[in-house]
Amino acid sequence: MKFKTTLLFLFSFSVLFSQNNVKLDYIDEAAKGDLNYFEIVKKKKEEIKSYDLSKISNRKAIKQFNRWAYYWKDRVDELGNFPSANLGYFNADILDVNGKIKARDLQYQKSKFNTESWLNVGPQKLPEANGYSSRPQMGRLNTLLRIKHPTDRNQDILFVGAPNGGVWKSTDGGTSWSPKLDFLAGIGVSDIKTTPDATFANYTTKPIYVSTGDYDGRQANSIGVLKSTDGGETFVSTGLSYGLNQQQLLGDLHVIDENNVFVAGKFAVMRTTDGGATWIDSYVPNYNSPIGRGFGRMAVKGTEIMVSGYFELAYTNDYNLGIWTTIELENSSNNRQAVTVGEDGSFYVQNKDGQVKKFNSTTQQISNLGSPVPGYNPQGGFNQALLVKNDMIISGAVNGSSSVNNGANWYKSLNGYWENNSSDGSNIHPDIHGIGPLDNDYEFWSVNDGGLIYIDYGNSPSTQRPTITYKSEDVIVTQSYSVAINPSANDDAYVIANQDNDTYSKVNGTWYSVAMGDGIQSAINYNNSNIRYTGNQNGFFVQTDTGFEGQLQGNGKRVTIPGVSFYYPLEINTVNPNILYAGGDEVYKIEDDFVLFMTSLNSGAGNVGEDSAITDIATHGNSIFVAGVNGLRFSSDGGTNWVTKNFNSGTINSVDFDGTNNDILYVSVSGYNAGSKIYKSSDGGTSFSNISGDLPNVVIKEILLKQNEASEILFAATEIGVYYSINGGVNWTRLGSGLPNVDVRDIDIHYTNDKLVAATFGRGLWEISIKNSTLSSDSFNEDKDLLSIFPNPTTNGILNINIKNANDYNYSIYNVVGGVVKSGKLDSSSTIDVSNLAKNIYILRVFNSKENYSTKFIKANN
Repeated sequence: MKFKTTLLFLFSFSVLFSQNNVKLDYIDEAAKGDLNYFEIVKKKKEEIKSYDLSKISNRKAIKQFNRWAYYWKDRVDELGNFPSANLGYFNADILDVNGKIKARDLQYQKSKFNTESWLNVGPQKLPEANGYSSRPQMGRLNTLLRIKHPTDRNQDILFVGAPNGGVWKSTDGGTSWSPKLDFLAGIGVSDIKTTPDATFANYTTKPIYVSTGDYDGRQANSIGVLKSTDGGETFVSTGLSYGLNQQQLLGDLHVIDENNVFVAGKFAVMRTTDGGATWIDSYVPNYNSPIGRGFGRMAVKGTEIMVSGYFELAYTNDYNLGIWTTIELENSSNNRQAVTVGEDGSFYVQNKDGQVKKFNSTTQQISNLGSPVPGYNPQGGFNQALLVKNDMIISGAVNGSSSVNNGANWYKSLNGYWENNSSDGSNIHPDIHGIGPLDNDYEFWSVNDGGLIYIDYGNSPSTQRPTITYKSEDVIVTQSYSVAINPSANDDAYVIANQDNDTYSKVNGTWYSVAMGDGIQSAINYNNSNIRYTGNQNGFFVQTDTGFEGQLQGNGKRVTIPGVSFYYPLEINTVNPNILYAGGDEVYKIEDDFVLFMTSLNSGAGNVGEDSAITDIATHGNSIFVAGVNGLRFSSDGGTNWVTKNFNSGTINSVDFDGTNNDILYVSVSGYNAGSKIYKSSDGGTSFSNISGDLPNVVIKEILLKQNEASEILFAATEIGVYYSINGGVNWTRLGSGLPNVDVRDIDIHYTNDKLVAATFGRGLWEISIKNSTLSSDSFNEDKDLLSIFPNPTTNGILNINIKNANDYNYSIYNVVGGVVKSGKLDSSSTIDVSNLAKNIYILRVFNSKENYSTKFIKANN
């Protein structure tokens, strides 16, 4: 089996290090191509050992890197070469080779067999704060376009763009929103602009331009500039489109009129004069850089433009002449700067050290204004925003600071780490990506990692506690890593763990906040759904006994999983929900007794002392199947003994197996190798066969077998949706309709409801029916005329079976997570003793070589 030890890229925060002033820009290094993924990770890992972790800027820098490394580990090839970030969209025939959007009838690829639709199950509104002063919100946004209603703000037309989640539109000032780019939901949005003369009355006749990619995060590459001519209802590609091998980023747009548009790009500032049909370079510096110039932020006044990039600030006093001047030139890359135009008509910029500067267009000199913002942290340019309104400056980074004396003094009026009224300023979500004026003198909008807010300083710029109004509650762009469900009943209980926005837990119809930072993993005890678990990017893992209602960080039971500093696998035992298995540097067994007791299972699949060595875990009963950097391991006795399985066809990223026949194993592999996606073993791992069939060449995130079936039903979570197969992997069909083309990070089966639940990275949580009639499968028949049971619910521990020729049949009893809790052969008495089963819902399957029947029953008492 091919595993790279250099995949050990996530780092423990348990040791304090000293500061190192020279930091590797891993994104730039990837763009240069001199180092592969594994080499970059190794170098960054060594560098991080010197970081002073008492500084929040260093802790955030490590988290940003870990996110980047996790994103790419499933995409690079086995040599560590980087593909296009949008390769999946090309391979799935959503984009053509030039990066242009294909016909809309291809964009959702609705199954010709499956007529079911996906349903978004939330949250659609903010979760309850649950005592969290800085509670999570709906998800990160990069930009806002506002088309003002002449008299009533509640009728404003608003557009926002997300890094993973597309374009959203509101026609009621932000009360409700609808997605407009779901067929490209995984494509980032950096900016949205329309013409200066667009009004509420005529905006549907004016073009709206969208700059794609994620300039701030530099992870989702651009496919160019899109355009809408129907008020933002639909979008098409313009002549600026990026093909398969063009690793491009775009930043801000400036729309002069319907035909004249500027956009900041990786290598140049570009312009169209014919409404986007053709584009030319307006500004290209007279030097070369293998990573590009990284132009992204732009400010405009009349015919003047100032643009910032990785290396410089550039300015033109007449964009029609196309004569540009370099104002500042930096020796190092990634010195991105925020730029803006003040009400006084001057250009202002702010560098990565927090220093605001003012530009004199006559002398073309730039000079410092006041002093740097204390504690300014733009995370290397990930979040930078600047606004100057004569007697007020607002600087946005992790937090937002304001000054009323030209930067001589600053006050943290927008506090991303606000706790109570003794804290500075007002509470906002951290990481500000954009800011702009609204109607009143000291009223502004801003977008951040939680969404869109309106900020009102009242009548005075010196107001230290502005009023904050959240405006994007209905914009469902939550970036989720995992989902846990309660399949014991139809109580709609979930736990989802999210990037930037902690963990959400749903109890009795209400979502509650759980303080986790980046939520990574989640689990629910299927015999008692009040008992739940979640963990964050540092392996900090907690339990609740109230579903987290009233328990912001659980009930005090917690452990830290060794060798974890970001994503890690977690599985709950399918016959004993008081046991969980987590992967860090090894497989760890967590037993829930009076405390959470953790022991290493010494599988040999990982390397103790090295981070994130375990890739995935699957468990059914006492059987455990593990993938790690040292290969595949299998245990049939709860981890006491392990055997090695052989696999040599790629780097494994997910595993599953049949709970009733442990010889049947499944693995999915990472990367973009056409026809090499999913493999199956029917002999316990001695050999594997390729069952990738006609799956598109996209990233597979998870392979999942539906348990308790007479025939094989498989589901694959991918970067563009969910696929399934009912014929052994020969054919794979996109599951359902209505699910955006977005990265699905985790899937789970609700067996008692026959539903599949999917956690997406950028479009929240979804579910769909997977009844066999829906899947066009006849393998699982519920026929009450041929099979019946009584009493149901059973209270005496005896289940009576009514079926003709009972002793010709075998039986298996499955719990609500597909675990086999009892099996055997029916005898002439046609009874099954279920007295040792916990109080819950179960599925009884009765079968022989020709027939297969099932029905549900309830064990009513313990």
